[in-house]
Amino acid sequence: MEQFNEIDDCFEEYDDFEIRDEEENAVTPDPGKDTGEPLDENGLPTRATDESLAKCRETCDYCIDKAKEDLREMRGQWEIAGLARTFLKYATYMEGFDHLLNYLYNAVGDMTGCVLEHPRLKLQLLRLHLLVVRRIEAQTWHDLSIADEIRSEIAALESNIKHADNGEFDKIKDSSSLRHDPVEWTARWEEVIDKADEIADERLAGTPRGMGFCFAYWHERAAALRNFDIEWKNPHQMNPRVLFD
Repeated sequence: MEQFNEIDDCFEEYDDFEIRDEEENAVTPDPGKDTGEPLDENGLPTRATDESLAKCRETCDYCIDKAKEDLREMRGQWEIAGLARTFLKYATYMEGFDHLLNYLYNAVGDMTGCVLEHPRLKLQLLRLHLLVVRRIEAQTWHDLSIADEIRSEIAALESNIKHADNGEFDKIKDSSSLRHDPVEWTARWEEVIDKADEIADERLAGTPRGMGFCFAYWHERAAALRNFDIEWKNPHQMNPRVLFD
């Protein structure tokens, strides 16, 4: 993962670390299971060790690498939300350890960039990213320029989610040059899109991922979404003058 010189410079003098208690942290139980450490009711190691923290980091790296692979290969993208949620649990736990903030700065950014279909999940990741940035700023007495970018993205997501929750779809603003169906901002969409995409993926298992594949995928995705009472307009329908391949 890309390292940022701005962060590396800040951490040259921080070789030691402190442990902070985080009441709301929760991770899956794998680090404790692998290392033999006892777990609390949330699946967190009750006593953090170098080994259990290393397992947390390995799991986060796996989630990032698998999510990037799914995006690159255009297969299994329905897995990404689950990977992101697992990552979020581990990363939230690791945020309590100062010596892991440099790693988290990059890792949370990488995972956030992989989440495309879940605005509420992406919002959680961005809030964690901002928390990590703030902690780094507080420790190093150095303002990071990325903080303002993250705050702006959080504000935009919060605004669109609020409009979607209130049924004010005409007020939703697209952040890119392409228009998207406002239904993609609804909570119901986030509840069912992964299952719908899994169904579409299964139906296209033998289809080459080449020129024109997007149209086949959109057709199967729309058909699957109808099973969940969602009528969805694909990017071509929303942008008829744009050429897609």
